[in-house]
Amino acid sequence: MRKQITATVVNDETILLDESTCIGKDEVANGLRSALESDPNFTLIIRPTASSGHFKGIGTIIYASQRVGVPVENLRWQMEDGEVVTFDELKARNPTPPV
Repeated sequence: MRKQITATVVNDETILLDESTCIGKDEVANGLRSALESDPNFTLIIRPTASSGHFKGIGTIIYASQRVGVPVENLRWQMEDGEVVTFDELKARNPTPPV
């Protein structure tokens, strides 16, 4: 079974990686790099907090994950009800309206 790591957005600068506090994209990238070394196929679950709106924090997680080579297909999003979905499932549930 593949390891799961939860990245919780605390605010625009602070991310919890499985309860380890990371400040900024470099610390998040270092934490994810270590996780890749122990399990290159881990699943990264992005969990916004209830007071979401910390889009910079969410972007930091995505940027750092791609910077260190976390496969896109291993990224997941945790919904408000706790359900974990792929980004394709998230997009299907929230289609972009035509311009």
